[in-house]
Amino acid sequence: MLFQHMRIAIIHVGAPAGGMNPATRAAVTFCITRGHTPIAVHNGFPGLCRHHADKPLGSVREIKWLDSDPWFNEGGSEIGTNRGLPSENLFETAKCFTKYNFEALLVIGGFEAFTAVSQLRKARYQYSAFRIPLVLLPAAISNNVPGTDYSLGTDTCLNTLIYFCDTIRQYASASRRCVFVVETQGGRCGYVATVAGLAVGASAVYIPEKGLDIERLNSDIRWLRDGFAKDHGANHAGKMILRNECANKTYTTQVIADMIQEEAHGRFESHPAVPGYFQQGDKPSPIDRARALRMAIKCVQFIEGYAGKSADVIAKDEMSAVVIGIKGSEIVFGALGGEEGLEVQDTDWENGKRKSEFWLGFKDLVDVLSGRRAEGMAGVAEGEGWSK
Repeated sequence: MLFQHMRIAIIHVGAPAGGMNPATRAAVTFCITRGHTPIAVHNGFPGLCRHHADKPLGSVREIKWLDSDPWFNEGGSEIGTNRGLPSENLFETAKCFTKYNFEALLVIGGFEAFTAVSQLRKARYQYSAFRIPLVLLPAAISNNVPGTDYSLGTDTCLNTLIYFCDTIRQYASASRRCVFVVETQGGRCGYVATVAGLAVGASAVYIPEKGLDIERLNSDIRWLRDGFAKDHGANHAGKMILRNECANKTYTTQVIADMIQEEAHGRFESHPAVPGYFQQGDKPSPIDRARALRMAIKCVQFIEGYAGKSADVIAKDEMSAVVIGIKGSEIVFGALGGEEGLEVQDTDWENGKRKSEFWLGFKDLVDVLSGRRAEGMAGVAEGEGWSK
């Protein structure tokens, strides 16, 4: 089947995530084999508006096969990414879309990228340049993008974080009586902390969705103190608590570690551990690479369905601005606009994440498997996301 050749722009928005480069490379290669022209927008929307006309090399450049071929295993973002949004200068953004004749836009990124696509979609009736197919490929270590259960970069982040936790647990095990409070990234989404907590056998996990107060901390400190008192030094596994960076403004990682140390009365130690941007990882994991390739090709194929359609027809089609996502074992496309669209039905704009969190049931499993409590297993067994 012959398709009309298209000029497809690719832009990264938000924080770097493992899988951004493999996804871009796959999209570029597939575009070229189909006769399309892939165009890289360097350094996000601010780069587009401020540096598109720079000499000798502007921020809008056609990508050749040889340019992107080495990106299949690279972490970060080779074309540059930031949190800048088109709303900062919609007029200039539209002007650039027209000047460089963008006929489709593939956005790769996290919640900021979702916001950017939403802004472009809503501005279509003001600027005709945005009446093109807009597709978001989620890439965010926080795994907080509406319309998908999984974002590129999440697996890479978890692999790196668990390696970090396993390494410091060696110290905790060697010292016999030690508690580490590890701070995880993830913004207002506790997915990374929760799944990592399961994987490393954490004693407790603190996430924004469940909240954190003095009663909970007091209960956990008493539990730790009793546990160390009763094991008589026989247990040398050490203890680990994972705290999402936004779990509570007052009870920071350092404060929690200090509180535990104070209440230990010399019977055990407590230390904070903050891996920071180390969690973004280096090389993308095999899962992130494979999914990046598969989803990027699906995005280009989806865009091809709009080849030859007029701007007005595209603007009226709610499925012309979508998020590609993984739901269970299926790859799906979800429309942003409309009464049943993701912007209304599945977006928590205040906290910058999706409304439906399939993984929240995992939180009870952390407590169950740590031995803190046996209740809650019934609720977890009945569902609450465990089947995912």
